[in-house]
Amino acid sequence: MPNPAGDAAWIVALDVGGSGSRLVARRLSAALAGDEAAPGDVVLAGRSVTIRPDGSDAVDVVRELLARLRTDAPHVAGVGAAAVGATGLATLVRDPAELHAALRDGLTTSGAPDGKDLFRSAVAADALTAHLGALAGRGGAVVAVGTGAIALGTDLRTTWQRVDGWGHLLGDLGAGSWIGAQGLRAAAAAHDGRANGGSAALLDAATRRFGPVQTWPSQLYTRTDRAQVLASFTPDVAAAARASDVVARQILAGAGTHLATTLAAAVVDGVPPLAAATGGVLGVGPLLTEPFRARLAVLRPDVELVPSAGTPLDGALLLAGRLAQDPAGVVGHEPWLSVSGAARATPRPASRPTSRTAPHADLSEEDPDGR
Repeated sequence: MPNPAGDAAWIVALDVGGSGSRLVARRLSAALAGDEAAPGDVVLAGRSVTIRPDGSDAVDVVRELLARLRTDAPHVAGVGAAAVGATGLATLVRDPAELHAALRDGLTTSGAPDGKDLFRSAVAADALTAHLGALAGRGGAVVAVGTGAIALGTDLRTTWQRVDGWGHLLGDLGAGSWIGAQGLRAAAAAHDGRANGGSAALLDAATRRFGPVQTWPSQLYTRTDRAQVLASFTPDVAAAARASDVVARQILAGAGTHLATTLAAAVVDGVPPLAAATGGVLGVGPLLTEPFRARLAVLRPDVELVPSAGTPLDGALLLAGRLAQDPAGVVGHEPWLSVSGAARATPRPASRPTSRTAPHADLSEEDPDGR
């Protein structure tokens, strides 16, 4: 297939989230050939997003990574397309246009004179890039589990169903922030000598990590990165569970059950019965994943659960590659996806992220049944 991006030599993908950020630049020829981890890839890691009173600073994280790319890899020039998956896009990012502008400003300054005419960008919710990575661009449902937890069920054409992703105060059930918070509650219960729900093992671990219990409120309630701090206790909960602490095991089992319930709710009519889970918290292992699988099998025995094919960064790369190869085929559906320099959908209000029918959205290269 001819390359619509003309002489563009590279694509760039970014994953910007609550547990850190990453960037990969890949030669367009390698991306179109389907190469994975191509030898010429440029890979950078950056900081996590911070939530400020005016919203997410995702645009600052993107600018920082692109500035490093210009410094560390000046040979990455003539970028034809870029895609970013950003946490909180639908709720905490003020204006996706700022991210498009950051991508354009950061990636076209060292390109060919007509680079700005070639350049195309996609700004997607991290749930969408997680979905594209986990199911390799197929329709279905994916739950992404990191600091937060969100599920997206979609056929990548007309049906889009969001479940959870409401943040650590309102939701993110089963996520790292939820596990950490439950662990700290159990530690506080043991400190207080309450009859139920306390764990001496978790109290010892929490005291080592955070200091005396009396200092925890001031450490947590004043932090803008509270969710990440809570999630930092997840490895301690997992360690206590592996050492047979009953409360810690109950917390992990509860997380798995919550995640399965979230994923099952995303498989609405119109979504192919295919599902996957992705994210670092799944690395906790069988104490979480076995209850997850068991609960999903009860709730949705018709759904095929498959291993994740890739990461959210892989999903962003897939999106950037499609945007470079077939820009007319990548059509935005707000708030999940907006595009610049390619075909665009009619803007939709941000209050529609859970809508089940939405024309103009087509990212899939499969048949209408998702096979």
